Amino acid sequence: MKKLMIMAIMACAATSTFAQDAVKQIMGAKDYTEAIGLIESSASSLSNEDKAKAYNKVVDLALAKFDKESQIALTNQVTKKNDPYDKEGMNKAALQALKAAIECDKYDNMPNEKGKVKPKFRKTNATRLQGARASLINAGQDAFNAKDFNGAMADFGMYVDTKDAPLFAEGGEKKEDPYFRQISYFASLAAYNAQDFPSASRYADYAMQDTASASDALDIKILSMKAQLKTKEDSLKYAEEVKELYNKDPKNDRFFALLTEYYANTGDNAGKAKLIEEQLVKNPESKMAWALKGEMEMGEHKWEDAIKSYKKSVELDPTFIQVLYNIGVCYNSKAIEFKNKEANERTGQLTPDKQEIYNNDLKESVSYLEKVRAQDPDRAMVNWAYTLFQAYSLLGDEAKAKEIEAILSK
Repeated sequence: MKKLMIMAIMACAATSTFAQDAVKQIMGAKDYTEAIGLIESSASSLSNEDKAKAYNKVVDLALAKFDKESQIALTNQVTKKNDPYDKEGMNKAALQALKAAIECDKYDNMPNEKGKVKPKFRKTNATRLQGARASLINAGQDAFNAKDFNGAMADFGMYVDTKDAPLFAEGGEKKEDPYFRQISYFASLAAYNAQDFPSASRYADYAMQDTASASDALDIKILSMKAQLKTKEDSLKYAEEVKELYNKDPKNDRFFALLTEYYANTGDNAGKAKLIEEQLVKNPESKMAWALKGEMEMGEHKWEDAIKSYKKSVELDPTFIQVLYNIGVCYNSKAIEFKNKEANERTGQLTPDKQEIYNNDLKESVSYLEKVRAQDPDRAMVNWAYTLFQAYSLLGDEAKAKEIEAILSK
């Protein structure tokens, strides 16, 4: 037993000696890349205190590089000189200084070998890193313009991620940052282009809080969420995220439309119908909710109900071309179904009073389809021509039917 204890003590002493040697090597490193390599190769033997000290050395070295190059750049700007400097190295050093400072702060606030938490570096680092953090904006812009989207995401992302980092709790960063949400938008855009969709979605959340970038950020958020749909679990997570967005802003038709699209794609018609009814209670002036209600009723051949719902939608937006078109289709289909049901089985004819009902529905169809034609003459939004041709033909208006037939042949 005594021999085993001695061996354990010797092993601990050897580990301690190795750690001390590693720390000495790190502290003697000439540049930050060398220091990082030494930390990575000896990490398992270093205590939390050693790691904090080691990462702080990386901050020292990275900031030395950043300060050297940025001083030349500043002098050039002031004196109109053009002395050469390592701009790329300056940008990389700024980013690495922030990364190392975050790691330093993490270990600096962990218990030391005596179980005590005694941070040494936070206040100094928070103060001296202000310039490097601010420089990430220009660095990110340079990378983005060069289509280095991974680099731009790293720079813009570090600026965003460090805003509320504990490191800066004492460094004056808690004041309002006028650039934060704008940089968040560019971080999300860069991440999306780099196909890092989780990061794009996360940064978009911040950018959506800015009225200037909210709409574009929402597009990135939605596209990023959809890009991650690969499994059933992904789809369920997507639905929950959209529901969360919808519950925060039930009057936003975008979120409502995304949810109904999800229910439609998964074949959950009951869920879709329930959501539409809930939306109409929350927001009776939602043109999209009335339109989707009409769409569901139209799919069930409930022509009268669909027409009523669609008309509610166009009351809210008279230029809603797809809905105007669907009203025309509903009147057309209603007329055809009515004739098939009410016509004399032998002659195929309607009685005069029923013929009037039939003709009135077709005239209503023509009325709405002509509104669509006026707003969308080139059929860019909807292909109204065939339905209008059919309505005129059923009415017996040969001249108008031929006019539309000529359009169909183009």
